[in-house]
Amino acid sequence: MSRFDFIGAFNRWVHPGLLVVLVLLITYGAVFLQTAVRGDASWMRQIQGIVLGLILMAIAWMFDYRKLQDWLMPLFLINIILLISPRLPLIGQPTAAGVYRSIGIAGTGISLQPSEPAKIAMILLLGAIIARYGGSIDNWRTFGKVVGLSLIPFFAVMTQPDLGTALVFIIIMLGMLFVGGAKARHMTALIVGGTALIALVFWANSLTYDTVRPGDHLLIRNYQLTRLTAFLDQGAADPHRAGYDLNQSKIAIGSGGMTGKGLGEGTQSQLDFISERSTDYIFSVLGEETGFVGTTALLGLYLALLVIALAIGSTSSDLYGSLLCAGIVSMWAFQILQNIGMTMGLMPITGIPLPFMSYGLSAIVTNILACGVLFSVWSRRPYLSRTRGGAHEITV
Repeated sequence: MSRFDFIGAFNRWVHPGLLVVLVLLITYGAVFLQTAVRGDASWMRQIQGIVLGLILMAIAWMFDYRKLQDWLMPLFLINIILLISPRLPLIGQPTAAGVYRSIGIAGTGISLQPSEPAKIAMILLLGAIIARYGGSIDNWRTFGKVVGLSLIPFFAVMTQPDLGTALVFIIIMLGMLFVGGAKARHMTALIVGGTALIALVFWANSLTYDTVRPGDHLLIRNYQLTRLTAFLDQGAADPHRAGYDLNQSKIAIGSGGMTGKGLGEGTQSQLDFISERSTDYIFSVLGEETGFVGTTALLGLYLALLVIALAIGSTSSDLYGSLLCAGIVSMWAFQILQNIGMTMGLMPITGIPLPFMSYGLSAIVTNILACGVLFSVWSRRPYLSRTRGGAHEITV
């Protein structure tokens, strides 16, 4: 293969920026997770998840995403199976609190959270549906169909219960509707109506908060309500309950200063003041041990990731590719803002993982697989092929 052929093939299939950012994020996450868990077995499971994610990413990269537009029913069934699988006998794994979020792989001791890959399945399905309207969702009936379909995974995940992940599905829907050509009046009505519904749910729960046991089912469980509202009155929150981890997280981030205390030297994390340091509060570990410099570096990588994903969407040869990129960007952006904001007391406390950083085999596989979808869109864009004979556009 000549030099020109190699360069042409590389430019055709690989987005160098995305590849570099992905490698850096995976490395960054693995290093700080090892610090947070102190090298126990969960770190090796995360490495296994990274390897599995890279394999699935390669498969998605080679697969022509455009073929999925005709797979509406298979994608719908995959989505439903993923969402209901934690409730299925033999494979569903309820916790001691009666929470159904995971399934077990027989004989391995490994559990998976199906709602994570369901995010990708939802993006693929919703993108295929919206793309059929050609970028113009101009009537209430069509808009209602898309919203109604999107609410299925939302309510399914809410019953697990997992409010944080359920909200991710709503954000994905909003991002894809925006790119898909939904009218401003439809979007405004949806946001206003959704906000009013959330306020009603909180009001209904507050009326019975003192009379219903924490384990009983309401629209939102009592412990979820407590976590969501703890950030609103942080001074009054009981430091031994909902506000405890939040207070310790803020202490950890603030004590990191400019350059941090050094890897493995954080007192709040290493002395177990932060209970969920490898999952919900991994950013607190980063802030304490690397300070402003380390957290800024991570935010820079996230910004680069989102900008690159948006750029790939803008170069797509079709609306479906752009919608897939919009869904992935919406998913990542919300999780990043929510998780980091939560650790600093700026956002409600939810169990949303920080992409590529938090411990979780399902989450890391899903995020790396999302990169495979981006690579697939990039690889099938119209592009200029430069050879000794000049340049010409090729559309695959």
